[in-house]
Amino acid sequence: MRRTENVQTALWYAADLGGAELLHGSFVDYAFDLHTHDTACFALVTQGAIRIRTRGCDVVARAGDFYAVDADEPHAGWAVDGSGWRLRTLHVDAERLKALVGGDGPRVALAGPILRDAVLVKGFEEVHRDSEMAGPSLHREERYLEFVARLLSRHTREPARVAVARHEPRAVRLAREYLDQRLDQRVRLDDIAAAAGLPPFRLYRAFQRATGMSPHAYQRQARLRRATRMLREGDAIHDVAIASGFADQAHLTRSFRRIMGVTPGAYKAAFAGSKAHAE
Repeated sequence: MRRTENVQTALWYAADLGGAELLHGSFVDYAFDLHTHDTACFALVTQGAIRIRTRGCDVVARAGDFYAVDADEPHAGWAVDGSGWRLRTLHVDAERLKALVGGDGPRVALAGPILRDAVLVKGFEEVHRDSEMAGPSLHREERYLEFVARLLSRHTREPARVAVARHEPRAVRLAREYLDQRLDQRVRLDDIAAAAGLPPFRLYRAFQRATGMSPHAYQRQARLRRATRMLREGDAIHDVAIASGFADQAHLTRSFRRIMGVTPGAYKAAFAGSKAHAE
């Protein structure tokens, strides 16, 4: 965390988000001088308000507003009052975003500065927070692909065509096998796609179409299925958690209770009791 009298920021690099730079910051009595970036800039204002000036455009972005500025577009920003503003930003090469979802067409030109799209904003905030907290990479990558696909198809001056979902039974089968064999590991969408022989976004869409869930959701269900099998066999709950890919016993308990309605201990005891009665 870097602290000055008027600025508090956290900045990090995310290779798994197409080589993006992310920032979470608070700015009081501060102004951005006129400047440009060699990447596209996306920002969600989470508190306060900022006035943004670009060529031929002067707008105020308030809490909940999401704005986008193209690479090499001169822009400046400053607070509208003494309370300043808080925001989350992401800087990334827009052409790399297009490549992530198999897009084609002309060079990306954003339709900002303010983008009115509640679904897009929710996806951006979820990805940003998850990256800051170093959450599950597979879930984050899936949400990022959804964000990018929506952005490029709805919020560019000439919407890019993104890869369409195709029925790929063999690829989906290979992806499921890859996940089933690595429940105790953190996996990346790129690795699953490579095992399935498809580009990541195409595999992601095909998987959803074939199974009705994302690879991350499938992985969670597969982990739970392994856990229930082991609990029925009487394995120790701690061992079940590790073998099934949960961070620890508490993580297993939370996940198990949300789906099964009981704790792993109660589930295990029920089967232990039924075996004893049978004997």
